[in-house]
Amino acid sequence: MKLIKFILKYKKTFFLLTIAMLIVSCVEEIPLESEGFEEAIVIEGSITNELKQHEIKLSRVYAIDSIGPSALSGADIRVIGNSEFIFQESEPGVYVSRDSFAAQPGVNYQLQISANGEEYESTPMQLPGSSSIGVLQANRIDYGGENGVAITLNNQSTNESANYYRYEYVETFKFNSNYFKVNDLILVDGEPVEVPKQKEEYTCYQTNKSQEIILSNTNSLSEDSVNDLLIKFIPSDSPSLSNRYSLLVKQYVISREAYTYYEILEELSGLDNVFTQSQPGFLAGNILNISNPEEKVIGYFDISSVSTKRIYFDYEDFYDPESIRPRFVPYASCEASLPSTATLIAQLEQDIVRWSTTTPSGAFMVVPTRCVDCTRFGSNVKPEFWED
Repeated sequence: MKLIKFILKYKKTFFLLTIAMLIVSCVEEIPLESEGFEEAIVIEGSITNELKQHEIKLSRVYAIDSIGPSALSGADIRVIGNSEFIFQESEPGVYVSRDSFAAQPGVNYQLQISANGEEYESTPMQLPGSSSIGVLQANRIDYGGENGVAITLNNQSTNESANYYRYEYVETFKFNSNYFKVNDLILVDGEPVEVPKQKEEYTCYQTNKSQEIILSNTNSLSEDSVNDLLIKFIPSDSPSLSNRYSLLVKQYVISREAYTYYEILEELSGLDNVFTQSQPGFLAGNILNISNPEEKVIGYFDISSVSTKRIYFDYEDFYDPESIRPRFVPYASCEASLPSTATLIAQLEQDIVRWSTTTPSGAFMVVPTRCVDCTRFGSNVKPEFWED
């Protein structure tokens, strides 16, 4: 989740400033000390109108000399709504609802947590209005002086209570290694032997989740519409464009309070040097320790309605199919070599070369593994959802 990524990215600054949602102006220099900060609980939870097993994550963050957040196990977690939904720990710090459920309109939902003898509760939250994604478009553009493909979103809501939006995406792309080779080299009794290739190494897929916070709102507009919102820009030299690309966009309709929370978190995560900016105060979410309200609790319990949409496009939709396509490894780094037998054996033991060709004399020429084996950069298993 974005909160943990923000903590990790700005770990030292984060603890020096004690994290934040309410921005408090301060012109004094920030002392490089961790005095006054020992630890804080981090609660990450979002319930949606999707019928599924929902997830809550618990961790603790410590002073600046620690290695980062640590999972918080052994907690009792429940969400109270039109019934009680119990969460069970599936792995350290990760709690999954025992039953599948979907948030319903008009119902107050409250997160309740018992951990290490402390009781935590969220503000009761309701499901906002729903809104479907209208159109996803991909266009070749120049963005910030760089050529590439921009994926934008347009949306018009007919629901007056759907004014605040947060977006996430998952990109998946198909790509090829620099070279297709039908044979391979293996060691048999310590000697290099040419054999038919045993696994798919030419065509692979890579999947990445969005890291940034993407927000939009229509509260100040005459129409409840989101127009040409940039979701993702892909530079033309990115290997993700080299074959076929897909983007799954998930739209969350959220409350004004949640929007404000994410907006400030986005501003903080965009600071290159917090010491030259206004000093943040504590980023207060909507979760409190009910027996000790002074405890610093990090996180926000969010209820949102969700819609999704997927787009596909190919390299040749925007670029000359005969042009040299971007690769993970430059072709200049993929020249074949003719190592000695001793060197080749050592290279094969380290799995750093692949067969390229066999000379008339029977010697083996090789190229770096990363130029042939696409699994160094992705998976050779085609995703179930993939459409060619």
